[in-house]
Amino acid sequence: MGIRNHHPHMLYPPNSCNFRCFHIQLYCRLEHIHRNRNTLELKKLAEYILRFNRGGLLRFLSQQETSTAIERMLRRAKIPVAYSQGFHPHPKISYAPAVPTGVASSALYLKLTTTEEDDGIFEKLNMYSIFTLRILDVWKITEDINFQELVEKYYYTLYLPKKAFNPKKFSPDALVEKQGKKKLKIFKAAEVYENFGFSELSDYFMVKYFQPVSKLVSYQKLLKILSNTDEVSEKCVYVYVKDAVFQGKYLKEILNNIGGKENVRS
Repeated sequence: MGIRNHHPHMLYPPNSCNFRCFHIQLYCRLEHIHRNRNTLELKKLAEYILRFNRGGLLRFLSQQETSTAIERMLRRAKIPVAYSQGFHPHPKISYAPAVPTGVASSALYLKLTTTEEDDGIFEKLNMYSIFTLRILDVWKITEDINFQELVEKYYYTLYLPKKAFNPKKFSPDALVEKQGKKKLKIFKAAEVYENFGFSELSDYFMVKYFQPVSKLVSYQKLLKILSNTDEVSEKCVYVYVKDAVFQGKYLKEILNNIGGKENVRS
């Protein structure tokens, strides 16, 4: 009788030496991984809040694309980023609520956990920053805070060409729609564009307002309200977020107080 072919994983019967050696090696490998994880947990982790500026053509990146670019910068700068445990570890990074795509922003905040303290994070990232994606500030956080709760609003500035737009057309009672995951939400313009105001430059209007994170809508909604024609043009329009705001204070000022002057790099 010929020898019957077995499944590749069943080449050795359960009582063979090869089978037992395989399980011993597997057990040792898992034990080694477990010890390394425990060693990492014993190290004192450090937390930092980073602030980036995003502009130029990079303002058209999505939130996922922006985070990928930042995490690539962290790797190139050899920042000791801490990773989660499990079969699919990911960097311990949490981001502030994203501003809409197409908006330049100096309010791109993230909270970063590292495996050790690193006083050179700002200098390292500054070496690998580019003009349109640049590190602005680094704060070392010594207390446990949920910085995402400190992002209450964003402070917007729009530069609109006078030939195409007229801020005097703004009406606090105008309706602004936002498509949610389950239903359509409708707000009054005064709720979405808080403290709306404008000033005149030579060829532009400079429009400013605060927008609550809970009512984030694309700036195109406002352009439609202010447009001189039914067909809205974004030619020569520039939209910029200066900072996040919490209870009337810029987030940068709040973090300066929380982190302390000695823990600020900018």
